[in-house]
Amino acid sequence: MGRILQYHGREKLRASFEAQVWELGDFDALARAIADLALGQWRHVEALLKSASEWGPISEDYAIDSAINSLTVTTGSDPWHRDGWVFQLISWIAAVEADAGPVRAPQMDQASKGFDGLQLIFDTAGANVSHVLIFEDKATDSPRDTVRDDVWPSFRNLEEGQRNSALSAEVASLLDRVPGIDVPKTVDRIMREPAARAYRVSVTAKSFHADHETLRDLFKGFDEAVAGEPTRRRANVFKVEDLRPWMKELCTCAIELLEGARSCSTP
Repeated sequence: MGRILQYHGREKLRASFEAQVWELGDFDALARAIADLALGQWRHVEALLKSASEWGPISEDYAIDSAINSLTVTTGSDPWHRDGWVFQLISWIAAVEADAGPVRAPQMDQASKGFDGLQLIFDTAGANVSHVLIFEDKATDSPRDTVRDDVWPSFRNLEEGQRNSALSAEVASLLDRVPGIDVPKTVDRIMREPAARAYRVSVTAKSFHADHETLRDLFKGFDEAVAGEPTRRRANVFKVEDLRPWMKELCTCAIELLEGARSCSTP
């Protein structure tokens, strides 16, 4: 299977932070991936993203109702929670496609206040865990305000150690997926060495945010929130011109796939 997203680096910004622009590559494949992730089948999606295999029939009929509910916004309700969660799933897909190391399972609770995502990054030899990458994912119509007012304070809190207990527990759980590693020793190193923790902010934005200068302005202040080498700071923009209608269309397509699977499984 080909990549669901397309990735474009912004090399001129590497002195400040590592930057990428994400674009949609395959809408139908994304809708199917969102449907499967809503079913809780992240291991299945992960395996497909890392292989040349194609999607098979949806067989998890026991989870279809709850998956549809998670992708549905009731009449009169705000879509922000749903859209934010779906963007976390898109960000997770991007991390898996990057194939730099194990990615924590996506959050299934839209109201969770936990970490949006975590990924272990290996050294260039691929033998040892270099650092953990901590995600902040925001589906927003106001990316600059969101980055400045929400993301940077969150990263500062992490740098000050205000969530160390939760972070160490999450890192230990993710390290369990790495065979032959000394988990307590590696957790201790990651929590004690600032260079062993890096931060990844991903936001939705329109096309005009995708060039070098507007990206620089969008993520201004990153080095103040997270000090140290530029490799500790990663910034991504997912290009989407009309966020709410696009999210609605994506979720509608995913729901239709789930409804179709339910129809096929009904005697």
